[in-house]
Amino acid sequence: MLLEVVRSMSGRRLDAPTIRQLLQPEGLPGRTSTSDQAGRAITAARELDLIEDQADGMIRASRSRDHRSARMAVVEAVDEKVLSDDKIEPWFGLFYAFLLGRDESAASGNEAGKHWEARFERELFGGAKQNNRFNDSKYRGLRRWFRYCGLGWHDGDDRFHPNPYQRLTRKLPAIFGRGHDLSIDAFMERLSEQCPELDGGHLFLRANPGWDRSARTISLGLSHALVDLHLDGALVLNCPLDSDGWSIAKAAPPRDKDYLKSDLASSVCYIPVNGARASG
Repeated sequence: MLLEVVRSMSGRRLDAPTIRQLLQPEGLPGRTSTSDQAGRAITAARELDLIEDQADGMIRASRSRDHRSARMAVVEAVDEKVLSDDKIEPWFGLFYAFLLGRDESAASGNEAGKHWEARFERELFGGAKQNNRFNDSKYRGLRRWFRYCGLGWHDGDDRFHPNPYQRLTRKLPAIFGRGHDLSIDAFMERLSEQCPELDGGHLFLRANPGWDRSARTISLGLSHALVDLHLDGALVLNCPLDSDGWSIAKAAPPRDKDYLKSDLASSVCYIPVNGARASG
């Protein structure tokens, strides 16, 4: 919403107090003297390089001519600035990798937040308290952001299921470069470089120190994303009967006569002309 406001008022004088008044006007239900969601939104937008401060104190969008939707601009900024490492936001990629590597989903509600707060701290840090620690409030916010960024979906019970379908779709051109065919080993290596929170990436390995690459088993969420992309025609997973490749068995892929003949993927082919569905 902030970026849309800044873009729509590009021809007017717009400073931080004005933005605060537009986003959190007087009389807004639930607003208190300490409410500063607008201030936090401004800070986050600055960190993501979505807005910039002018010499006259005004705030403008960083890219004056940006044909992307506000949502896509935000999502791509998260890809570049947040999911690449943990300098801006320490828990976003790390907690997602934690869920993904354990093949688990994240429920809603206070008790679920407290459960994951304690478990995350215990399993990753041996129970040692962290600065700016992961907590219930961050947990609830991250569940919403994960969905917003195409990292999974919520079921009818508001339980979040990791499935990086859209994240992977955005990164396929970078993973494949100028080519269209990769062995499964090359694909998994490039995937881990482009998406550090996914299987084998540096955030994934921090969150799952016991992960064994030699087991050649793809996580449940990533397996679902790959199978979904195959079924939607954006990828071809070559899984011959005699394959010794990486297992996607956790997603229980359907069999077909041409490619999905087993649960072991030996190579991946990128089909950019077909694209992929907008929401996974």
